[in-house]
Amino acid sequence: MKLLHPDIPTTLSDVYDITPLLHVDDKLRGLRIENADISNLRLKGMAIEESLINKTDFSQTHIEKFESKDCTFKDCDMTATSLANSSWHVVEVIGARCSGLQLQTSKLKNVLFKGCKLELVNFRFSTLENVIFEDCMINDIDFYNATLKNITFSGSSIENVTFLGARLKNVDLSEAQIMSVKNVTGFKGATISYEQLMFLAPYFMQELGILIKD
Repeated sequence: MKLLHPDIPTTLSDVYDITPLLHVDDKLRGLRIENADISNLRLKGMAIEESLINKTDFSQTHIEKFESKDCTFKDCDMTATSLANSSWHVVEVIGARCSGLQLQTSKLKNVLFKGCKLELVNFRFSTLENVIFEDCMINDIDFYNATLKNITFSGSSIENVTFLGARLKNVDLSEAQIMSVKNVTGFKGATISYEQLMFLAPYFMQELGILIKD
């Protein structure tokens, strides 16, 4: 699956401290943000477009309305960041630490997660379309009642993912390494490999209450 790439201008304004900008205008555009620290903040809104955000600390920040379009986030820390009800459109998230990231009831379209650590991430009731998880470490991701369309898990390791109540269409798990799962019957609509089927068979049997006699 091919994604749209962020349309970022070749000339950007360098910013190392974006906190003053947030107090003036919650809409940022055309920036190269390097090594900024906006951790532990509580913001009503933040919109960022056509920007490159590198090595920036968002940890434990709560943003009530977050919007990102045509952006690349590289090597950022999003540990325990709360971005519920957020909007992501044509965004790349590369090498980010996303443990405890809250993205429930969010909308993601044309988004790439590459080389990220996604642990205890909340996608409940979110809508994801044209999203790739490439070479990510995925542990305890919750897609409860989410809508997923055109999703690929390529080269990622997956442990304890749940799709309970989710609506899946063209979700490809065949190139992922599945370590363990929760609520495997929620995989309806997903594509898996034959090897993965053999691994998941005991989970299916257990959830269906089928006993296998030696």
